[in-house]
Amino acid sequence: MGNKVLVLSVGTNPLPNYVVGSYLKEKYDKFVLIYSEENQRINQNGTGNFAKKLKEHLNLNDKYVFLPLSDVSDSKQIRKDLNSLFPNDNFEEIHLNYTGGTKTMVLHIYNFLREKFKNKFKGSYLDARDYKLVYDDSENTINLKDTVKIDINTLLSIHLYETIQFECYDTYSYKQKFMDSFNEMSQRIENAIMDNKGEDFIKWLENPFRKIFKGGDKLLEKVAKFKEHIKLLKDNNSSPIVKFNKETPKFIWDILNAFPEGKKLNDGQELWIPDDKITNDNLSSRVKDTVEFLDGKWLEWYVYKQIKSELLDRKLKEGEHFGLSLKAQKKDSPDFELDIFLINGYQLIGISLTTSSKKDLCKLKGFEVIHRARQIGGDESKAILITGMDKSKTEDLQNDLAYETGSTQKRFVVFGIDDWGDIGSKICKEVFE
Repeated sequence: MGNKVLVLSVGTNPLPNYVVGSYLKEKYDKFVLIYSEENQRINQNGTGNFAKKLKEHLNLNDKYVFLPLSDVSDSKQIRKDLNSLFPNDNFEEIHLNYTGGTKTMVLHIYNFLREKFKNKFKGSYLDARDYKLVYDDSENTINLKDTVKIDINTLLSIHLYETIQFECYDTYSYKQKFMDSFNEMSQRIENAIMDNKGEDFIKWLENPFRKIFKGGDKLLEKVAKFKEHIKLLKDNNSSPIVKFNKETPKFIWDILNAFPEGKKLNDGQELWIPDDKITNDNLSSRVKDTVEFLDGKWLEWYVYKQIKSELLDRKLKEGEHFGLSLKAQKKDSPDFELDIFLINGYQLIGISLTTSSKKDLCKLKGFEVIHRARQIGGDESKAILITGMDKSKTEDLQNDLAYETGSTQKRFVVFGIDDWGDIGSKICKEVFE
């Protein structure tokens, strides 16, 4: 083993290990990655797979040693495990970064190394509040946020995700689905928002759009089911179909007419209703993508378009540091999803979007994005929720979520419909200032 050794305690959040390891890699001859060994007898989960991923992504080659701890709550066993690796004190320096791992595990490792190596021992931790590497024996701190960078594939990989998918500006799936019509469609929506018509658009989406097109499993895949649904709506005195045909504002007709011919929900100035010649495949092909886009994907695209240029100006790379429609999978775990992701240095910013103005639904989305951002970004992460609520309601929601999750203004923010017009600059201000 080399003369200068960096010891990392590896827990279930490997990001601090990666950040510290990346920064200190060239200063140490050897890395010791200490992790908990899986032990069903004492109900102890193992973190060895995280250690292996760190070794891989830090490109340690032969500069590493793994040290599994058989019982992270037993001080005698930990000392025994450590003694097997450090039988003597013939080292120039032993540096323990104790950001990861359980408190009990870290305490026993720290005490053992300090007692054994005395003045050769150094300790440090990565402060999640201000991204600084803090040394025990020095008042000097080093901000690593702008020094160490990580891309989305590496971030998810060290968290053991195996399948990672997301989209970028030029390869966005709805561009492929709507082809040459996509730019005009999205531009008409953007124009409506810039003309302060976002609230009218949201009201139309709630009724008649969702009343007609959101109504149960396979509604848009079965002609008979869709026509029966339409018939029931026609029998309603306050029919959404009448509202669609007679009360749709002109700017929304402009949006609807921008969709390609084979994807329109309207036939002239009226709702398109399938005739007897239409098959299930014909129905699905015509309406499904259009309904999905109008139901909320348009907001995802609009927001992404607003932030893309500034992110590129700040030297972030699309496909590495930002993207949209992120979905990742790993064995025996739910899928990880974010509407938009952004990584500034090593800070993950998760962005979730909803056109809803209903507090309960927005609150649920808020809980979800806070949890997911922390899940792979740790306490350093930030969550942003964009909603269809007005300003007074977003302030109340932000206060509620901050109280119930322990998040601060620095780590979580809610935007509403009043913010849509300049949402790009507001997001970038939250991220970079």
